[in-house]
Amino acid sequence: MDFIFFRSEKYNNITSLNPKAMSEKEFGRRRFLRSTATAGVGVAGGIAATGTATANTDEIRVYSNSNYWEYQVHTATGYDDLEKGGQANGDDDILGVGKDFVDGQVSDGGVDNYWMDSDDSITQINVTYNDYGWLTIDVTTANLKAAVSVERDGNPDWPGYDYTIDISGQVQPHDEYFDPGQDEIQNGDAGPFVGTVDPGDIDAVWRTGVPTRVFIEDPNSPGLGLTISLPD
Repeated sequence: MDFIFFRSEKYNNITSLNPKAMSEKEFGRRRFLRSTATAGVGVAGGIAATGTATANTDEIRVYSNSNYWEYQVHTATGYDDLEKGGQANGDDDILGVGKDFVDGQVSDGGVDNYWMDSDDSITQINVTYNDYGWLTIDVTTANLKAAVSVERDGNPDWPGYDYTIDISGQVQPHDEYFDPGQDEIQNGDAGPFVGTVDPGDIDAVWRTGVPTRVFIEDPNSPGLGLTISLPD
């Protein structure tokens, strides 16, 4: 069973995924880019594709019902280029050498969508709310120790993020990076995985499936936030 892993930059034994270290451009707002499609626990870079690529028929959908969010969604390298859907606009980009990650923004009521190869997989998600600091969700392929990591910037002046992650397979607490009482697996081992990641926190769960929906709650508006729907 693979695992979902949440961590913060203060844990120096784990590869840092802090997007602030990779700031490269401004479009009237702060934007952060990544130079690799994956990083994190047991993963040094992108994962090569195997088999024959197919058409871009799987949708990534990003929706906000509160305020302003920036986000990135990374996919594995070696597959067909990602494509912008009809709801993505000029503030949303397809980036990376292999056109393998999206970099966008969305505000209250906004929807963005993208199309990916049906053989491709999500490897990483980065999210920030109103410059409150970045949160990173890491996902590797099933043959490695997978990480859906909500990495939290370490500044204690920023609030933590509450998250809910739906997963297609079984979910079990990690023996080291799971805080009973703060983190929870609902519905037995079916999920979702629900918790809070504070600056300097690590959360993790073992999983057999892949994340299919990520919800990050608005720190200032409980119940509202950013939703990212992913192919299963």
